[in-house]
Amino acid sequence: MGVSKAVMSTGLKHMLDVKTMHSAYIVDERGNEVQITASMIRTACHQLLKQCRNIKN
Repeated sequence: MGVSKAVMSTGLKHMLDVKTMHSAYIVDERGNEVQITASMIRTACHQLLKQCRNIKN
């Protein structure tokens, strides 16, 4: 269940009482929330590093 669905089904007050969660979501092309993973961050960083190296050459 995505964050917005959780807020709608449990109420905002309950969501604010929950322990701090360290998660982030993006919205895919179909409008579904997808949790961002450490693997996704690593992949994006590697792609940016490759682009920077290509610019220098």
